[in-house]
Order: sequence, then C-alpha cells, then structure tokens
Amino acid sequence: MTVMALHLGRNIGHKRHEPGEHASPERRRLWFRRNEPGGDTEAGRTGEHAGTTAVAARKPRRWRRSRHNPVSMMILAAGWAAVVILALGMLLTWGDANPGNTIVDATLDAGRWLATPFHDVFTRSDPDEQLYINWAIAGVVYYAIARTLSWMTRF
Repeated sequence: MTVMALHLGRNIGHKRHEPGEHASPERRRLWFRRNEPGGDTEAGRTGEHAGTTAVAARKPRRWRRSRHNPVSMMILAAGWAAVVILALGMLLTWGDANPGNTIVDATLDAGRWLATPFHDVFTRSDPDEQLYINWAIAGVVYYAIARTLSWMTRF
C-alpha cells in the first residue's frame, strides 16, 4: 500500500502518455534535470528553459588544471625519445638486425648509452633476454622521471 502511494505521489502533475506516444527527448531531458538532486526551484524560472537548472562545469583535478609549457613539453618529449630509442633497440635485437648497418649501429649505441645505469640490474645467461629486461626497466624509469619533471615544471 505504501509503495503504491509513493508511486502515485511521484507522478502527480506529470502527463501520462498514451501507449505508443512518447515524450520528446527535449522533454525527457528537462524532466531529468528538474528532478535531479538539488534541482530546480520555483524561483527564477523564466523563458523557454524555465524548468532547467544551470549545471556548473566541473573543475579539472588540481594536477590536471595547468597546461604544458614549452619547458615541460621538451622534458616529456625527451622522455618519450629515450623510450622510443630503447624500444627500437630491443626490436632490432629481437629481429636479428644487421649490426653492421649504420642506422642499426647508431640506434643500439644510443640504447646502450641510455641503459648504462641499468646494465646489470638483472643478469641472465641469455644476453638478449638480459638486454630486453634491463632496457625495458630503463624505458619505464625514464618515462616516469620525464612525466614527474614535466608535471613539476608546469605553471
């Protein structure tokens, strides 16, 4: 009985639609905006959209509010460049690329230089497996450092 009374009380003042007749999307949108928590009040209704409430735009989170400046973009680009060089070096090693080629040699040299601090983090009997693991760790660390420094230099 109580459920029925609540159900009937909710629909007082609202037009019932005949079967096959539907409220327009605009009418449904207005109804939902008017009946949302903290919705519209009687005071201040004017014009065509009298039953709507103004929805305030949500502010982005504090760490997302500031935009990148040129310095932070350069730091992030350098981090991405290090990650790309390391990933390309791993891909060339996995594909058994010719180390006599100048492009392959330059990429592997740059990757070795970038991965120098991570050279013996993990040691394996297979040198390729050791290269993959250590260079992947180096790429993750360089990316994390670049993201952190980029975030710190925003204003």
